[in-house]
This record gives sequence, C-alpha cells and structure tokens, in this order.
Amino acid sequence: MGVMWLLGVEQSSVLLMLLVAALGLTFWETREQGYELKVTIWWLSLVAMTHVLGYIGLRGWVAGRKRGDR
Repeated sequence: MGVMWLLGVEQSSVLLMLLVAALGLTFWETREQGYELKVTIWWLSLVAMTHVLGYIGLRGWVAGRKRGDR
C-alpha cells in the first residue's frame, strides 16, 4: 500500500488486485517454508509496503536459504 499511496494510484482496482495477489503468494510461501507467525507477518507487512519489490525480496531470501541448505 505504501508505494501505491506514494504514486497516488490507491484507487486503481487492478493494482489493488495485484497487491492482494502478492500478499496471498507471500502468505503461501512463508507458510510453505514453515516460518513462524511473527516472520510471516513481517514479510506480509514488507510486501504490503513495497508491493512487488518486497515479494521479489522474499523469493530471493527463500532461494538463498535453499541454496545454503545443500
């Protein structure tokens, strides 16, 4: 919501639907990875504020952790 507010497009239903989709994917990914609730809420708030950049950050974080587990 933060980036959308700064750009002044908070009334755009398409962007709002994309934000909801990004939040849903974020929730799904964090629960799939087994993160505790506090970490899940942190990632959700980051994605809510930064939208796509936050989701890309989450995917990078997960990929880095998977690579380190090998």
